[in-house]
Amino acid sequence: MNKILLLFVVVSIFSFEALAQNKEQLEKKREQLLEEIKYTQNLLKSTKANKQISIADLNAINKQIELRQKLINNTQAQVNLFNNQIVGQKNVVEKKSAELEQLKKEYAEAVAKTYQYNKFSNKLLFIADAKSFSEAYKRLKYLQKYAQAREKQAEEIANKSKEIQDNIKLINQKKLEKEALLNNQITEKSELNKTQQIKNKIVFDLKLEESNLQKKLANKKAEATKLNNQIAAIIKKEIEEAKKKAAAEAAAKKAALEKSKSTSTTSSTTKAPVEVTTTPEYDKLTNSFLGNKGKLPWPVDKGFISKSFGKYNHPDLPGVLIENNGVDIRTDPNATVRTIFEGTVVGIINNPIFKNAVIVSHGEYFTVYSKLESVSVAKGQKLSTKQSVGKVYTDTENQTEVHLEVWKGSEKINPALWIYKK
Repeated sequence: MNKILLLFVVVSIFSFEALAQNKEQLEKKREQLLEEIKYTQNLLKSTKANKQISIADLNAINKQIELRQKLINNTQAQVNLFNNQIVGQKNVVEKKSAELEQLKKEYAEAVAKTYQYNKFSNKLLFIADAKSFSEAYKRLKYLQKYAQAREKQAEEIANKSKEIQDNIKLINQKKLEKEALLNNQITEKSELNKTQQIKNKIVFDLKLEESNLQKKLANKKAEATKLNNQIAAIIKKEIEEAKKKAAAEAAAKKAALEKSKSTSTTSSTTKAPVEVTTTPEYDKLTNSFLGNKGKLPWPVDKGFISKSFGKYNHPDLPGVLIENNGVDIRTDPNATVRTIFEGTVVGIINNPIFKNAVIVSHGEYFTVYSKLESVSVAKGQKLSTKQSVGKVYTDTENQTEVHLEVWKGSEKINPALWIYKK
């Protein structure tokens, strides 16, 4: 019985610690979600002065809906956690109540036995009735131990009663916290409904302007193609130069090795071709960039992905096709744009739509930062991680976004898989 009780206590302690840890994590995530919702609201307020609705506004609303839904899920997870804690505490109360009843029963039996032993006389007569001194001493010790046992039983009963009262208080506290969370959830669902209504209005307005949207997207697509070709040309040139450098280093090493060898070999010996390899520095940078996949910092301090990578139909505007070579990140006006990994600037480009763009080499990988108002680096400059490359551009529709691309050689890959997930 004692072993079972000990196991129950140990399991309860570990369960409580796990629940407390989960509660802390959920509360931390809740605070983060509230902060992100506030951030998206502020960005939307900054565009209200512009009467022209844009896809960027719709993307921001969608992000806010996503965050609010996550917040509701987070609140529900906390409610479930409190439900588990309340059930756990009720089980503890039931267990301790059963133990208390057992203690009371044992105490009552002890009192009854004492009465039976002493109903004909008092304690002194019980001791004096002994036939020898040794037996009298044993009877004295027995009475002392019995009295101590009863005192201990009474103390255990008092302690157990207090523990039960404490557990009941804890249950009531958890119920109050749960009630507060449920009230928050009602508010959050109401806010989600309001945000959904705003989205419906934006979608309606954008559908009325679909022809104008298609023209804007076609213009952006043409400029994106130009930018893509410029980036591809710079990367191709950089790869060719890297190969030439590697070949030159390989040839120099081979020549030095041949020179060190004896020249007594026959003149008919055929020279082996020079093997073209990458340089150690190139390989180290490539492997380091690859090793940090999913852990790279964002190119801006604050923001959210407003347009994802790839070619796809807009989820709310079926007639609108999105083609994106990277990701667009909505951020604050005049925000500093920084490199996501150490490397070397290999190109700076200017484009009517994407404004200034900076291309940074990381061995076999390249990152591109465009939609820059200004550039703070020069071609050939070596950069450290998070070093500034310029300031973000805010367009005529009051939208502030930085465009990030990641290339592996001539292949465009999804930047969202490389930067850490928020």
